[in-house]
Amino acid sequence: MIKRPLGTSDMNITAIGVGAFAIGGWMWGGQDDAASEAAIRAALDAGVNWIDSAPIYGEGKASAVIGRVLKGMPAASRPLVFTKFGHHLVDGQRLTDGSAAQVQRDCEEELQRLGVERIDLFQLHWPAPQPVEETAAACAALLKAGKIRAIGVSNFSAEQLAAWQATGLPLHSVQNGFSLVKPETGTAVLPWCVDHTVGFLAYSPLFRGLLSGTWTADKTFPAGDHRGERDDFRGPRLARWLQAVEEMRVLGAEDDLTVPQMAIGWLLCHEGVSGVIVGARTAAQGAALGDLAMPLKQIQVDAIDAIVARCRAEL
Repeated sequence: MIKRPLGTSDMNITAIGVGAFAIGGWMWGGQDDAASEAAIRAALDAGVNWIDSAPIYGEGKASAVIGRVLKGMPAASRPLVFTKFGHHLVDGQRLTDGSAAQVQRDCEEELQRLGVERIDLFQLHWPAPQPVEETAAACAALLKAGKIRAIGVSNFSAEQLAAWQATGLPLHSVQNGFSLVKPETGTAVLPWCVDHTVGFLAYSPLFRGLLSGTWTADKTFPAGDHRGERDDFRGPRLARWLQAVEEMRVLGAEDDLTVPQMAIGWLLCHEGVSGVIVGARTAAQGAALGDLAMPLKQIQVDAIDAIVARCRAEL
């Protein structure tokens, strides 16, 4: 696996090529706690050394599950723990709050759920309506108090990152969606991160499972799974992307690479990418994370780009 710096934290936090988080029953349908714990343990056994969570995942359920796994582990053997703040489901509505009070409250609650004395990376989940100076100052206070080791944001544009940086307060990483299906963040956010020595974590690198290599044209989703409501996961768009996935399968077979290995390897070839976050819901999926960060040759990257370009041209 590839270790890369996650920004300019004095603690020199690093992210390994692939990390994992437990699905807590939000946006993906129901999830059994025991299966989540098994997925985490299998991922750690496979070499994954960091986990990402958030309060909104199952309304704290994901972090509590992670906390139960960490509880039985020696501190020296624990993975790095990344989580978020400021985004909650209230009466069925997603609300974002970056106020100083919310930053403090989320930190304390996540520390308790996770059962750790310090959070390795604390990230604003979505841009908030409060002044960025207020949110950044609240995070800096937690850093100074030793409750967190590094500060991050998520779902930020390059302009929003620049606004945070303009406060003069610490910022160590950004976590945005980035995949072969949705590569737009690579054109603006990644170059900004490289220029300003800010780490970049890619979430949804397999685009919610579409690049897993396991789907067929008749793929359906259970009640409560948001993918069943989106055009990317049904009809002609899904069918065309699955053709591209099949082309990638044939391409990868030449070098004994799976579609997920190529999709993740493609991301890790981008300058500025510190790591990727791949979800795991079962022990088998957790164990598979250890083999995802495979290096690609330039000829493979070029071939993948050509496959995706043909697919996009026909959508």
